[in-house]
Amino acid sequence: MDWIMMLATALLAALMTLAALALWLKFVVSPNVARDLETLLKEQAEQAADLMAVKVEEAVRRGIVDGVTSLPTREVLQGTTRNIARTSVEIVEERLGSLFGRKKK
Repeated sequence: MDWIMMLATALLAALMTLAALALWLKFVVSPNVARDLETLLKEQAEQAADLMAVKVEEAVRRGIVDGVTSLPTREVLQGTTRNIARTSVEIVEERLGSLFGRKKK
């Protein structure tokens, strides 16, 4: 009968240890990981936004320079404006795709 009590005591101790570990993971580790992950995501989003802003600015500047140096007719200026908008949209799509893990086509 003594070995049954020892086995029951060992099982009870193991269950209490597992319960304590589960509570520690749920109330201590999980909130810390969530907070760290949120901070990391915010930093990455800010970096992506800064990079997109620089790329869009460069593309717009390049489009304006190309538009000004080409023939200054109305059709050319309209085409350049469309090209600037299209290039800007492509850059934004590319950066958002890389930010959210989409693969390039």
